[in-house]
Amino acid sequence: MSAPTVNMQDATQAVRALEAEFERYANAVDAAMLADAFYAEGAQVLAPNAPPIVGKAAIRDFWSAFLAAGVTDIRLNTGEVTAVGDIAYGVGAYGYTTNGVRHEGKYVVVYHKQPDGGYKAMVDAFSSNGSSHD
Repeated sequence: MSAPTVNMQDATQAVRALEAEFERYANAVDAAMLADAFYAEGAQVLAPNAPPIVGKAAIRDFWSAFLAAGVTDIRLNTGEVTAVGDIAYGVGAYGYTTNGVRHEGKYVVVYHKQPDGGYKAMVDAFSSNGSSHD
């Protein structure tokens, strides 16, 4: 049985819209709205050097602590989006500033299409590029 046809342009636009919401809420230091807008129920964040963070409440708490550390100028840039059936994934680069130092890294996010036709993140994995500043 083949997967349903996916309009790649629609999936890419939906992922980019989620990325913009993530940036907006993160830069506004609003972890509650970030978690609600970006992540599906039961989602996981796979942060470096940490056990999996599972569920919206734990994800909200993670981002709340991260943002409270004085993080500013958060930027996401999804370079590639692929979708098959109800699943899409984006691969990209991130950057943020803390204490005057710019940090950069990469990520992959797996999205699941929701009943309303939009997408929400199910798995969000990221890591630093390992520069001397990180």
